[in-house]
Amino acid sequence: MRSILLILLLSVIPLKGLAQERKKRLPDVSATIKGDLQLPVPLNTPLFNSITETIGMLGLTYQHPLFDGLGIGVGANMSWFGVEERALAPLVTSGEIRRLRFFGKAQFERYTGERSYYELQAKAGVAAYDYDCPTCPSVAPRPAFHWGLGAGYYLHATENLSFGLTLGYEADAVRFAASDLGLTGFPGRREVAETRDQQYLVVGMGFSTRLRRSPDSDQGW
Repeated sequence: MRSILLILLLSVIPLKGLAQERKKRLPDVSATIKGDLQLPVPLNTPLFNSITETIGMLGLTYQHPLFDGLGIGVGANMSWFGVEERALAPLVTSGEIRRLRFFGKAQFERYTGERSYYELQAKAGVAAYDYDCPTCPSVAPRPAFHWGLGAGYYLHATENLSFGLTLGYEADAVRFAASDLGLTGFPGRREVAETRDQQYLVVGMGFSTRLRRSPDSDQGW
């Protein structure tokens, strides 16, 4: 029995050493600037879906690490939606809806290898919708509460630059209505306003740039 325990002990020590050595080789999480090119797909908003078409969303975020992969950040993004020309004809023939958001975020990043890592994040902030069309009322965008959850997986192209795929869910405490376009109703519909807040499935890609110098080493990645 003692021999078996001794063999097991001698087997575990090298494995533990290898695990520690691998952990030392993994890159550290550092302060970064992240950019996103995404597509927000509206969910559970039939009026908004039938009247608009998604153009895209651009965003930029600064992230700072705290400890053991946890960190915080601040960011902003802008989304664009086009008004379908035939959806409201002849009342509205063209137009655009812009959504600007400012948010703070908390994230967890963990390297899965020397060149790959994942990120989990939660964010909250404010969103403002700007309606631009011939009949739209000239009023300032009203701020609304915004929150979201997301994940991403990144691969390094260079030591400080990585690219990845992102997926998330977002919601804004605002409901689309005919009055936002200066109308009393929608053609062919009895409803004049959404029954749910604006919510989106967000898919896309992003890049991350580390805010640090590359170490002077011949080994590289």
